[in-house]
Amino acid sequence: MYFFCDKNTRHIETNDKGFVELYREEFFHIIANKQIETVYQPIVSLKSGDIFGYEGLTRGPKEGFFQSPIHLFEYAETNGQLFQLEKVTRELAIERSTMWMDGNKKLFININSQVMQDPQFTPGYTSQVLKRFNLSPSNIVFEITERSAIKDFMSFKQILHHYRNQGFQIAVDDAGAGYSSLQAISELQPDYIKIDRSLIQNIHREPVKEALVEAFVITANKMNSKVVAEGIETAAELKKLIQLDIDYCQGFFLAKPSYPVTGISAEAIDCLKEKKAAFQLNKAFSCDTSIGDMINYFKATGTMNEHMIVHDNLVIGKVERREENDEILIKVF
Repeated sequence: MYFFCDKNTRHIETNDKGFVELYREEFFHIIANKQIETVYQPIVSLKSGDIFGYEGLTRGPKEGFFQSPIHLFEYAETNGQLFQLEKVTRELAIERSTMWMDGNKKLFININSQVMQDPQFTPGYTSQVLKRFNLSPSNIVFEITERSAIKDFMSFKQILHHYRNQGFQIAVDDAGAGYSSLQAISELQPDYIKIDRSLIQNIHREPVKEALVEAFVITANKMNSKVVAEGIETAAELKKLIQLDIDYCQGFFLAKPSYPVTGISAEAIDCLKEKKAAFQLNKAFSCDTSIGDMINYFKATGTMNEHMIVHDNLVIGKVERREENDEILIKVF
C-alpha cells in the first residue's frame, strides 16, 4: 500500500484547477529536494518466525498538505507526475534500506502499473541504483496494487517477463479487496499474493473469511507463489493465520512502520515461538537445495540443529552446522 492514514483523512479532488495551482510549487519543491520520508514495516515468515523482508512506505513532509501520501500520490497521478514521484520514492526506499538489508532479505516496493509501462521505467536503471548500494534485483519485489488498473494484460505480462529475467519478483497487492485483483493473480501468476486487511480482520471469528484465505493458499501453492497476510492487529488473528499455514505476514501487531526499523513485538514473538521451534526441529532440505541456500538458512535462523535431506519423502542424508568454524557438514546415506 502507498499509505497508512487515519479515518479522518479525506479525499481531495486533485483535478480542481485552483487546487492544482495552489499546491504546484510545494509539490515540485518536495520532488526536487527529496523531502519525502520512508518508513519500513517488517514482513515476517510464519514458518521460521524470522523477518523475511520489509515493505517500504512513503510519507510526505510533516505538517503540510502533502504529509498524507494519499494527497501526494493523487496529486502526482492527476497532474502527470506519477513517474517522477515514484522514481524518487523508489530510490529513497532502496538507499535508506541499506542499514539492515542483506543478501537474504526482500524489499517490497509499491509500483503503479502505469509507471511500469512508462518507457522511462527500465529495469536497467533500477539495477544501477541497486548496484550502487550493494543490492541486487533479487532483493526487490515490485508490488502491483489493486488500485492500479491493468487494461492490457498481454502487453503487461511481456513487461513483467522482462523484469523477471533481470531477477526482480512481483507481488499482487490488496488481493481480495476487489475483482480485478483476482484477474491480476490469474493473468500474472505473481511470486507473492498479498491478502488485503479486509479478509484478515476478525478472521478467527468469521468462517467465510477463513475459507476465502484458505482458497488463496491453495491457489498460491498451485502457482508456486507465496501468501502474505496484511494488516494483522491482534494475537487471535495471527494465531489463526499460523493455523492456516500462511507463508508471511505483516501488521501493527507484529511491528508498526518505522525508520529506523524495529524488531517484532514481544507479544507477536510469543505467538510465533511454538511454530518457530517446530520449524527448526523439523526443517528438511530437498535434494535440489543448493549449498548456498542451506548456508543462508543456518545464518538466518541461527540454529545449530541437524536437518535431514529428503527425496520422494525418503531421508537420503543430513546437514549440520559446525559451531567451531561456522561451516556446514553434509552426509549422504
